[in-house]
Amino acid sequence: MSPTTKKHVCRCAATALTALALWNCSDESKAEAPITIEIGETANVALKLDYTETPLLDSLVLDCYGTDTVHLVHSIEKKSFNLDLFPGDDWTFEAKLYANGALMQKGEVTTALEAGSAVNLNIPMHALVGFVYVKIPIGFGNPAGIKKGEMKLTSGDETFTYPMVFDSDNVTFTSDNLKLDREYHIAISMQDESGKTIFSMEDDFTLDENTPIPNFQIESLRSKIALAIDIAKDVNLQVSLKLPAMKRSPTTNDIVVSEFFVQPKDSTQYTFVEFYNGSTDTLVLDKCTLGKTSNVSGAAEIATMTFPPNEVLVVGSRETADIAGIYRYTESMPQFGKTSGSIVLQCNGNVLDSLYYGKADTLHVTPLPIGSSSAAVRKSTQLNIGLWNKRNEPDSWCTDTPTPGVISACGN
Repeated sequence: MSPTTKKHVCRCAATALTALALWNCSDESKAEAPITIEIGETANVALKLDYTETPLLDSLVLDCYGTDTVHLVHSIEKKSFNLDLFPGDDWTFEAKLYANGALMQKGEVTTALEAGSAVNLNIPMHALVGFVYVKIPIGFGNPAGIKKGEMKLTSGDETFTYPMVFDSDNVTFTSDNLKLDREYHIAISMQDESGKTIFSMEDDFTLDENTPIPNFQIESLRSKIALAIDIAKDVNLQVSLKLPAMKRSPTTNDIVVSEFFVQPKDSTQYTFVEFYNGSTDTLVLDKCTLGKTSNVSGAAEIATMTFPPNEVLVVGSRETADIAGIYRYTESMPQFGKTSGSIVLQCNGNVLDSLYYGKADTLHVTPLPIGSSSAAVRKSTQLNIGLWNKRNEPDSWCTDTPTPGVISACGN
């Protein structure tokens, strides 16, 4: 979001600042001593908040008290503020981090500002409360058949119970805010429709200022199984077992196209197709191609690789790319149509996913949306991953600034 600039007259001085602004002039300033204001010059202040990485972030709030009172609110993507403030001997900056619907962390720093100076400040944050957030991938279509679950937290003689919530191809458990400097016991269980337990875990942890959000990361519900069978003598026994594979070849609905960009404006951009592994297994991509039709002639080959569950793979026309997910370059990237066309992913001769975008025709009545090829700002087409099973419908997609390597349907 672009910064906005506002001006306000307070104590007969003009205060100019650049920030995401929600602010006012107030008599709640902390400065009690007379304040000397030097008209005409400001001090540039760059503030960075040093806080513990937290899920379910809501916002970052900064209150500044000095020659004026300033209230600023940042979105969760940014940790820093840049301000132009009039000088003063006693500026106080209070930072607050809101997460899980409440004030979670707080920090404060005080400094003097001189006219024309440039100041870089770091505000260390400390936790006030903590909470538990657990996210477990269950795979596209919930193949394990999970229907219900709960999380129990016990501390001393207190027990708290929280329900399981379905979130697309994941389930989540979120506690209320919890007191710090306590030991907790966590128990999570998930059951199928008949009540049979599919997954359970128990652990002990301490919630304190250094670890206000404990890390319970479950990558997959699959289990590694070692099985031994003792065969009785003189008995001809045949045993056939079919166990879930940790590594396997992909099948239909394991991998979906989650974003594509086929309209690069200049050399600063590149064509790419993003894929998401929605299964619970590590998939071995072998003899896979990316093309414009089911005919592999002219398609780009994807080098053999392993594709972990809940990961993102981007195949692009640039040799290297700094992205969050896995990146694979192909110099033979197909020339996808800029206004309409098809994208097809195949492995071992099987079509894993395909789509059509752009202009409707007799074969494609409801094509996916695509940005304008002549727009000043080019946009990619992005899938709302929660609607993966309706990805052939245009309403499941949107167009926005390209985000290769990040599952983000237009910021959602």
